Amino acid sequence: MTRPLVIAHRGYSARYTENTLTAYRAAISAGVDLVESDARLSKDGAVWSCHDATLERLTGDKRAVANLTSMELGSIVLPGNERLVMLRDVLAQVAPERKVLIDVKTVESDLIYAIVRDVKEAQVQDRVWIGMRSPDQMRRARRLEPRLSFLAFLPDYTLADTFESAGATVLRVWEGDLDRPETAALLKERQVWVTAGGRGTRLDVGDTTRDRLRRILDHRPSAILLNDPLMLAGMATMSAPDDSEGGSTT
Repeated sequence: MTRPLVIAHRGYSARYTENTLTAYRAAISAGVDLVESDARLSKDGAVWSCHDATLERLTGDKRAVANLTSMELGSIVLPGNERLVMLRDVLAQVAPERKVLIDVKTVESDLIYAIVRDVKEAQVQDRVWIGMRSPDQMRRARRLEPRLSFLAFLPDYTLADTFESAGATVLRVWEGDLDRPETAALLKERQVWVTAGGRGTRLDVGDTTRDRLRRILDHRPSAILLNDPLMLAGMATMSAPDDSEGGSTT
């Protein structure tokens, strides 16, 4: 059995502050196949690697990322004395070593233009996946840069065809939905990446257990997004993914 691709959810976020260069570098050292980075737009039009709309969960600061300038965001101290990072720096430092999955957190057009701008300026079009929840947004990004690869964060599993027609070549489903009939059909017919934990479970997004991870593997997804990439190390006689099969990141 070929193991699925391992995607570090917000970097090695089980041990390090999420969406920081430290978490991304640790994920690379752990041997992951892709590093995921969230993306939000600052007040002055820069793309920052932030998951939440505000900084409250990480710092207690209730201000919205969208209302802060890059100077303000760069001065914020995160847990572990870490700092927020711009997407352009993630692409410069991570993409040469591992492919990057960019999770687009809002549906605004300006964010797509800014992400594609940063990707093109870094010249890493073939090193990036962009994950979106809107087919219209995906079409817009595809027109801006046809060489990009797109992942559909399906808001409704019945929309798989719509997202594929918009440019998605891979679909994301939740671990908690793996036993649903419509999810089983997607796993059988399409390339599917699974996010551990989150919806349909009592776990935080990206968290899982050894037993739960084995059940995910039983469904044979092409990739798994999880917070602790080392959980897959040594699990059951699985070889590394083959780019010629469903786990390809090309």
